[in-house]
Amino acid sequence: MTANAADRPARLSEAIRAELRRAFRWPFETPIVVATNGTMMTLAWFLLPPSLINLLFSFHGPLAYPMILALWMYADVPATNLLGSDGRRSIGLLDDRRALRHSQRAKNLVLWLLVSPLAAAIAIVVGVHGRHPLATIFTALWIMVVPLGALGVSAWLGVFFPYHPVGLKRRWRHRRPFRRKIVRWLILVTAPWMLVPGLVVLISLPAVALWVATYQSWRGQRIPDGYFVGGVAMGCLSAVLCWIFGPRLAARFARRRRDRLASFLADPDRG
Repeated sequence: MTANAADRPARLSEAIRAELRRAFRWPFETPIVVATNGTMMTLAWFLLPPSLINLLFSFHGPLAYPMILALWMYADVPATNLLGSDGRRSIGLLDDRRALRHSQRAKNLVLWLLVSPLAAAIAIVVGVHGRHPLATIFTALWIMVVPLGALGVSAWLGVFFPYHPVGLKRRWRHRRPFRRKIVRWLILVTAPWMLVPGLVVLISLPAVALWVATYQSWRGQRIPDGYFVGGVAMGCLSAVLCWIFGPRLAARFARRRRDRLASFLADPDRG
């Protein structure tokens, strides 16, 4: 199966326009996922008792809220299942690494447009109210840059383990073999909850190491501006590298696996 010209974007801008059109038509998967995750996180942050908040969230303070909000909104299947979400079109891109890179980056950027500007705006409002201008600027910078680096790598999961987004009734009706059709699917739809935050932690590991090593009260108190700025700068540098090389490697992996991927993506009943 080959892709037509509209499915093989020659430029990133073309791919972004195409993905924006797909995102805002039925079934509105990406906007619904982002809104649902953001609502759940906000309710947990403001309504749960302190003991459960401390269990769910390691970092606290007003500026931690928009950072964690962004992570929750990113941590779902639009960050990982980039090939399986549109199997027919993906098949036609498997032999064109440039078009595949454009497609991944476009999907990442559409998700980014739905999450980071909103979370960064919240950070600015919170920071202005709290009168911490330097920390506010670098919090917004972290929100705009670091998760994008994680998205550049999280798509690897969908290259090695894609799945078809079929309805629950159809999936249950074709549930045999159960381990491949149901258990594998459940693992893959929940994996982003751990994978995306885990990648952000890896990207931010130099910053976290700096904070833990130099500021003993990092868990329960606001990190001083100097420590925070240095950590964010290191995290942004790592994220830029991941964003540059992550999609390139994903396209290379997909090309090497194109026969297996094409066979799987062509048959929604395979899981």
